[in-house]
Amino acid sequence: MRVSLLLWLTVAGIALAMAPPPPPSPVLTAAEISGLQESIDRALAGADRWEQLRGDRQIPWANARGHMAIVIDDIGRELHLFEQLYGLRYRLTFAVLPWAVYSAGVQLRLRSDRRRPREILLHLPMEPKNRGAMARDLADGQVFLELDDPPATLRQKTEAALARVPAAIGINNHMGSALTADRIADDTIVQLLRERDLFILDSLTGPDSQLFDAATDAGVPALRRSFFLDHDPEAAAIEHQLKLAAAAALQEPVVVIAHPSSAVVEILRRELPRLHSKGITVVPLSKLLQRAHSEGER
Repeated sequence: MRVSLLLWLTVAGIALAMAPPPPPSPVLTAAEISGLQESIDRALAGADRWEQLRGDRQIPWANARGHMAIVIDDIGRELHLFEQLYGLRYRLTFAVLPWAVYSAGVQLRLRSDRRRPREILLHLPMEPKNRGAMARDLADGQVFLELDDPPATLRQKTEAALARVPAAIGINNHMGSALTADRIADDTIVQLLRERDLFILDSLTGPDSQLFDAATDAGVPALRRSFFLDHDPEAAAIEHQLKLAAAAALQEPVVVIAHPSSAVVEILRRELPRLHSKGITVVPLSKLLQRAHSEGER
């Protein structure tokens, strides 16, 4: 056995010794090195120009006077307003309806440019107190979590919705003023989210919502909506709500929800640069969640 091993090692050593040497590394001339450096410099300069002209406008957390997360709901129903909102130089968060006609396409669009990251939520349809408000969504193929659903059905519907929005890092409720007030239903939903390591934004579509409390009791990271920008869709009302949100953001971080409309696009396009100049920064929703969690541990 030992002789065979020595013989094998000897043969292997001879084979290595007889193997041809590796080719020498190419030697660059001074001109080639200079040309390579110029190419790198041009690429860096181009990246800097893009960042200045089109990159996201942000203020480091510690340097900002106020912090605001802006969530755009009902994403996937149309593309024109979505593209305008996506084109803003601020890190908005987009809540995608799972069975909307363009839900797959908008997710691909939101993930297409790593230079401009945008967070995605599942905008999960839930039964409202006014069941008539569900009519349009039901006609469009949305599947609602309903009060009469047993826990197994609630779980199955939520899993199906998550499968339609695989890029989601969390959920918020679409409608849901009736369902979010039912603690048993809320507990079923948050248990699934806990298993998936997802967080919850309680949109607070009704004053009796227990979704936030159910999440925190289950150890699921959660936030609450602070302001609806467009509960009244008139431009003046939207602008007023944004001013209220900005004033509140100077005191503590706020979560703002809006929906795609020409008025919302125009007001955000005009007002967000002004808020930025005053030290109020738009941050991803997860950033607010991280800060809330770290401060809660102190």
